[in-house]
Amino acid sequence: MLKFMKKIPGGLLLIPMLISALFATFAPNLFKVAGITEALFTTKGINYIVGLICFLSSTALDLKKLKKVIRKQGSILLLKVILCFGFGILFIKIFGLGGVFGISALTFITAICSLNPSLYLALSHDYGSEDDEAAFGLTGILCVPAFPILVYSIAKASKIDWTPVISVLIPIILGIIIGNLDKDMAGFFGPAVTILTPFMGWAFGAGINIINAVKAGFQGIILTLIFYLLMFPIIFFFERKILKENGITTFGISSIAGLSVSVPAIIANSDPSVAAKSQTAIAQIALGVVLTSIITPILTGIYTKKMGIEKNKRA
Repeated sequence: MLKFMKKIPGGLLLIPMLISALFATFAPNLFKVAGITEALFTTKGINYIVGLICFLSSTALDLKKLKKVIRKQGSILLLKVILCFGFGILFIKIFGLGGVFGISALTFITAICSLNPSLYLALSHDYGSEDDEAAFGLTGILCVPAFPILVYSIAKASKIDWTPVISVLIPIILGIIIGNLDKDMAGFFGPAVTILTPFMGWAFGAGINIINAVKAGFQGIILTLIFYLLMFPIIFFFERKILKENGITTFGISSIAGLSVSVPAIIANSDPSVAAKSQTAIAQIALGVVLTSIITPILTGIYTKKMGIEKNKRA
């Protein structure tokens, strides 16, 4: 099974996520028995495992190499942030909150802002460098619901809550401090990131109902196309032509995270005006999660083969 997962780009994440989604769809209450089991096998463990991996991966972020990480992943993520704000504000200006083609502003902003850090980690482990893996913590900042909520709030001129963003930064900063004060600790924590990747994939998959996702049908497919067409070409051009890098980071951040499925409900709790659109948004985003989780690794495999980029031996 392990050899099979390693043959697939991002397979350490993708396979557990899809298996977990099957359980979430056809036996949603199987692991809801409280205690340790529920914490490990349902969405209740998402925040802990994302926080833990943010901490662990950040211990490998050598301050001496921080400039390189900020130059590459930092600038790429900054570009994504700028694009998200730009497209989000533009979408509402042109189409309003109701959106177009059955895709509301809530759905659109949540999708384009999304980034699956676990797939980024898996692809970086397969085709990137140790510095690429260490940048996982930076991708974690955009993974949490706080980011799309922030973009949606600004685009709609609503109240902004910075607390979730700060909560992601704390384990990253602690990891950097510990890893740089004690290199032995950094070496000790590093390998745990790979071990935890399947568990993170499972946690994300536990929030995906495949049947509801498929019901989104046409809108879900359109949303996926919009996600790729708006974000990928610009970021890929920036990484390849401006930064002169191999393009793997762009592929790594080009998928919709399972955690994004929770965003419409979170926003609906504080903004009753979008409550009616939240369930439709959840189904459309869920289909986007499933499609991009499958399509991005396939595209990555085709691209790396064409470019002659081989899998790392450490993979």
